Amino acid sequence: MKNINKEVWRYLDNQLTIKKNLLEGIINVRALAKKIISELKLTGSLNAVISSIRRYSGEIEGKENIIEKYNALKEAKLSTKTKLASVLLKKNETTRKKLAELYTSIDFQSGDILRIFEVSKYIKIIIDESTLEAVKGIFSQKEIVSIEKRIGELSIAYTRDVTRVPGVFALLSNEMAANNISIIDSMICHNEHIIIVEEKEIQRAFNVIFGLLHKK
Repeated sequence: MKNINKEVWRYLDNQLTIKKNLLEGIINVRALAKKIISELKLTGSLNAVISSIRRYSGEIEGKENIIEKYNALKEAKLSTKTKLASVLLKKNETTRKKLAELYTSIDFQSGDILRIFEVSKYIKIIIDESTLEAVKGIFSQKEIVSIEKRIGELSIAYTRDVTRVPGVFALLSNEMAANNISIIDSMICHNEHIIIVEEKEIQRAFNVIFGLLHKK
């Protein structure tokens, strides 16, 4: 029973709409149990899964937080951008100073983008492919670790500071993983969530997130 609980609860943790419906008492628990058994290929009995769902309902997080996540997604706007490239740089004082020079090569008024992800040893920049030659002119070959072309960006604009809504980031990431879409980079800043994927996956990723944003 313990393993059944673990599998069922993990499944339900990633299902915002189902959790909302469980809280509101408008879901057929028996039908849900059959769905979970089918999707997860569980070997446990139907009654065991039903019991796990009901136990989950008793332990589920407060209604206010679930509704808040649901509303944050429902109110959001989704857009995409393709023909991007990523450049991974060694992180040192020289490359950090050169980033200021890079800003002068970006035509922000025309819609060009510059995303900067910084970790302990590296700096990654996301730019339009058309800006790539300018980047190569600023940073030396020794400073550039790798270049990746044909990537895409999904931008989710919320109507509120989403960093104050626990679980939204995890929900989207889990949904992407469930659909076998790898996230190259991701960042949340105030009311905007940026997700970077391979360009060939941009349409599928859009459909997955669009589906979440428009669930009833």
